[in-house]
Amino acid sequence: MLLLWILMWMIGILLLLADFKNTSARWASATTFCGGVGGLSVVIGEQIKPLFESNSDVFQYLLLAENITAFVSDYLTPYSFIFFGLSYSEMVPRKYIRILQYFLFIPVIGMIMFYPIYPTFVVPYSLATFWVVPYILAGIILLIWSYIMEKNPFTKRSRFYTCLAFIPTMIYAVTTSYFLRIMDIEEGWRYNYWIALFLFVVSITSLFRFGLVGVRLRVQRQSLNYSIQQLTAETSVMNHGMKNDLGLIKLYGEKIKNYAMTTNQVNLQSDIDIILQMHEKMQNTMMRIQQQTKDQKLYIGEYRVVDMVERCLYQSKAKLKDSGIKVMNSMKCDLTICCDRLLIEEVLNNIVSNAIEAMPSGGKLTISMDENRRNVLLIFKDTGTGISKEHFPRILEPFFSTKSNPRENFGLGLSFCYNVINKHGGKIDFYSKNKKGTTVYLAFPKKRGRVLWKRFVS
Repeated sequence: MLLLWILMWMIGILLLLADFKNTSARWASATTFCGGVGGLSVVIGEQIKPLFESNSDVFQYLLLAENITAFVSDYLTPYSFIFFGLSYSEMVPRKYIRILQYFLFIPVIGMIMFYPIYPTFVVPYSLATFWVVPYILAGIILLIWSYIMEKNPFTKRSRFYTCLAFIPTMIYAVTTSYFLRIMDIEEGWRYNYWIALFLFVVSITSLFRFGLVGVRLRVQRQSLNYSIQQLTAETSVMNHGMKNDLGLIKLYGEKIKNYAMTTNQVNLQSDIDIILQMHEKMQNTMMRIQQQTKDQKLYIGEYRVVDMVERCLYQSKAKLKDSGIKVMNSMKCDLTICCDRLLIEEVLNNIVSNAIEAMPSGGKLTISMDENRRNVLLIFKDTGTGISKEHFPRILEPFFSTKSNPRENFGLGLSFCYNVINKHGGKIDFYSKNKKGTTVYLAFPKKRGRVLWKRFVS
């Protein structure tokens, strides 16, 4: 049981450390903490308490601690789990979840009133089953439903492993802790450490490979946010220094050019023209880098997504035609978002440009739009070369590029896209298979958009 307690708490701590602001991660952590407390209760009752039988005061305190931890494990685990399912599935608005937190706590209060914790804690398993089982069953259904309804393959895989980690664990736990005890099989719960070990292995594997409760993505993006902030600061310093040096090059270059013209030195004039052209090219390069790395200020308005996509496609019309790319526009719904139109259109241009470069011999670009309760979803799917497994984890890194012309491609396009979407409170995800194409998912929050719009108007 000591192993069960340690493993469950390790999972809970990892979830909290990875993404404390994530509500579903907090409820998942609460579920593992409460479940692990059951192991602590057994450790207190069977290993620590017997050591103090001669000391009645300490013994009574330990008895109280044993009863409290057993209460937490038996009653608060299903309570935490149903709210984990509610928050993770995003089926119920947060304001209603807050109300349900009080309403669904009523059975727990009833258990305290009619079956006190001290001096003797007795769990009426037959009675508790009437609310514990529905709570756990509801949480399981919500997790399964969130997996079925997920359209993003990247997130869907994370949801699958979340279901794999929690659903078998909760079914096993309720069976050994409730159903078997109802049938007078008292010792079945002692094997719960096996399912705890299963949960630990699946959770750790998922956290570092696929994501669990959306946490892996958060860890990666915290690192990416730091890299972009550092890049923005360093680029500003570099631009300031380079601007002064380039200004001096232009100043003295024009003086030498004027001198060459007055003295009729044609060769010198030609050489200085080359220097000034290089100066202009370096200046334009620095401006492009600064434009894609600077901290963008948002000018929020409400715009139709269809209009922004159509403008982007119109600007890329010639490139799409020359590359032999067929555009399948299947945006059936007409939705609006609150955003900075120029920045979002630049993001869309980057995505379409990448798709064109990925299909040099032609192909198909499918654009679709969908919505769920919280987000407007915009999806770009191409049939291009795709992204290899070794390059995929680095596609959002600043200055990382797989393109053949490093002088024209700085590897800042997708970093810029991520930064803009992140500032809008949205998400950008990628799903790609080498030589089979890439799909880009953009999610714009509805609620966040309304808040931004109200702030802008006020």
